[in-house]
Amino acid sequence: MVQHKHKIFFLLLLIYSVNSFAEQTETEEFSEVTLYIMPTMHPLDWSSPAALFKTMKECYVKTIGLPDNYLLGHLAVRLESPVLEKPILIAQTSGSVQEKTDLILKQKVGFGIIGAALTGRIETEKELEHKLNVYAKRKKLAFLKYKVSHKAMHRILAFIDQYKQKINEKHAACDFYGGAFWPRYHNEGGACSTFGFALLDLVNALTPETELWKMELKIPAEIIGGEFNHGKKIKNTTIKNTKSWFNKEGKVNEDYVKYLVYEPSIMFDWIMETKLVDRVGYVFVEEKGIPGVIIDKRDAVFDENEPLFLPRPEPNRFIDVYYKKIGIK
Repeated sequence: MVQHKHKIFFLLLLIYSVNSFAEQTETEEFSEVTLYIMPTMHPLDWSSPAALFKTMKECYVKTIGLPDNYLLGHLAVRLESPVLEKPILIAQTSGSVQEKTDLILKQKVGFGIIGAALTGRIETEKELEHKLNVYAKRKKLAFLKYKVSHKAMHRILAFIDQYKQKINEKHAACDFYGGAFWPRYHNEGGACSTFGFALLDLVNALTPETELWKMELKIPAEIIGGEFNHGKKIKNTTIKNTKSWFNKEGKVNEDYVKYLVYEPSIMFDWIMETKLVDRVGYVFVEEKGIPGVIIDKRDAVFDENEPLFLPRPEPNRFIDVYYKKIGIK
């Protein structure tokens, strides 16, 4: 009987040791979400529609002959984790230059172009690796690396899997690109930056500084045309004379349309400033000559039961047009 009790004791001790090791490993190991930031090659001025139009045009003219260039900057995501067989490199992008040209030059949608639902796609790892190397050589590449739990990584992977699934047997959310989208809303695509930050939002890993990188605008209806405004054609002179965003009393989706984007150039500058400024909770590093900031969010608490996709809280003129286009009420 005594010998039997000793066997039970050692068996319990072994189980306890294994569990303790597993808990310690989970604590010590972590998953990583890295946002690679590629700013515009020339700065944009977001202070007014006129200023943005002018600087976007200047940026286009100065970089028209530059290969492997993202005109408005870009953001790509790298996922690394013991729960993955190999790292994942992914980004949301638009798919057709001709489509943009038709909207701007033929339909003359004006500032409707920044909220329009365009043909989109997920970039391949091969092309992203190439672009990252190009931007690194230009010294126009930086990163934000978030340490997260394995539980958080599983949730992110589940989201990406559903984001790629067909909505109505024809299209997936990732087949659409647009500045009005928030990827966490049902059946919506995204822009490159909103896709990256939606992944962090899923696991409560967004930091207060994220607010500094946002551009939240009210676009005046007077500079929105095409299918977003009864077929109205917007003249360039109208945009050039619009010296401010909508800033008075008015009705949303009638007098103005809300727009939000995370600006890669602002993120890039913030990362570079962190090298010179001691910011608590942020560690500046360089990996293979690429500057970046490490942010530890392993202890972030999130609701595992919250749906991956949420209902849009209020209508948006751009999204309404998109819903009609893909046959969703």
